[in-house]
Amino acid sequence: MTTTSDSSEQAWPRPEYAWYVVSLLVLAYACGVVDRIVIGLLVESIKADLNLSDTEIGIIQGFAFAVFYSLFTLPVGLLIDRWRRVPVLWIGIATWSAATIAAGFSRSFWTLFGARVAVGSGEATTMPASSSVIADYFPPHLRPRAFGVFLMGGSVGIGIAYLFGSVAIRVASGLRDHLPSLLGSFADWQIVLFIVGSPGLLLAVLMALTIREPVRRGSTEVSQKISLLPLWRELKVNRIALLAIMFGAIMNVMIVNAQLSWLPTLFVRVHDWEPARIGTALALVGVPVGLLSAISAGWVLSWMAKRGRTDGPILVMMVQCAAWAIFGTLKCLAPTPELTLAGHVLTSMFAVWALTSALTALNQVTPNQLRGQVVAVYTLFMGLVGIGVGALAVGLLSDYVFTDPKGIAPSLAWVCAVGGVAGIAVLWYGRRSYQAAVERAQAWGDAV
Repeated sequence: MTTTSDSSEQAWPRPEYAWYVVSLLVLAYACGVVDRIVIGLLVESIKADLNLSDTEIGIIQGFAFAVFYSLFTLPVGLLIDRWRRVPVLWIGIATWSAATIAAGFSRSFWTLFGARVAVGSGEATTMPASSSVIADYFPPHLRPRAFGVFLMGGSVGIGIAYLFGSVAIRVASGLRDHLPSLLGSFADWQIVLFIVGSPGLLLAVLMALTIREPVRRGSTEVSQKISLLPLWRELKVNRIALLAIMFGAIMNVMIVNAQLSWLPTLFVRVHDWEPARIGTALALVGVPVGLLSAISAGWVLSWMAKRGRTDGPILVMMVQCAAWAIFGTLKCLAPTPELTLAGHVLTSMFAVWALTSALTALNQVTPNQLRGQVVAVYTLFMGLVGIGVGALAVGLLSDYVFTDPKGIAPSLAWVCAVGGVAGIAVLWYGRRSYQAAVERAQAWGDAV
């Protein structure tokens, strides 16, 4: 264990190198999103090949991924706060990429479930390790922009997943025809998973070779004894503020995951589009608007901070919740595919505002030596509720409430409306407590 009591006085890394590190973290995040959500384009073919229900597909897309993604977060958080963060990052990337490739060998619900669990365990490293690294590569006034650019990986990843997935769908059968001895026994959706899982392995090698471990800054005195007591004290002191931050972000993640899992299926069942066409359309809409969302999130947070709004992250998260409740609901119920895409543009404009705000807020009110663990707690609940519940809720509603094939539309709309309103209510309730937590962190000198 390294103790760096005077680390806050050391020079910050060169900006060029710091942004290079962020660019690799963006790619890592993007690869993770691709591996996580590409199944959304393959729902109908996987259902037919493995004879699955919407509920089982919801489990595969949500709960199977979320269970180990959530369970690994606290051990990963402890490891991040007590060991080097860069190895945690690249090992995690290699793990989930290999698991995505392994998912292509699935022949049943349970083998696909197991592969998705392994994807979740690898991706559990990304958010806490990346946020801790960024916090020590950038001074406080630049962190919101750095977090915003990092979370651009989510928008980029979504666009790449749709575009790469649609391309992979188009070339899968041709690739099988050219390599019959190697791929002749695999379905198109399996070959797609082989294709999208491979780039992450190369990225893991690049990160291992070129990213340096940053110096820990601020209050970094860490006990050799592993104990969750300091974490418990922090959660108790800032309980309402942290609850508001986490719940607001989780509601947004729940809706986002439900959309990623089922919006392509909505286009298939309601608007009679083919998967390859859906992927191309969503990529063309999602990438440029999603990039705008990622960049604007950091700028809006910085603009509010300069004007003394200590509740900026809370207000920004509320805006995204409102966008989901209004535009998200309307786009699911739109009568034409063009109107659905128009609604998708409006929701994509705020796609990562909540996540950027949550990472900024958590690192702003949490001492350095607990940041990895607090973000791990956030990631745990984000996985269990945000990722685990979103896709499953839509599947259950589709199977048992809105049972017509086109019932996927009201099922998805219901999740958007309820999640958006619930997020706004809890964020408003915790706004004052968050402002008080920011004042305490500034008084203690931990906001560095």
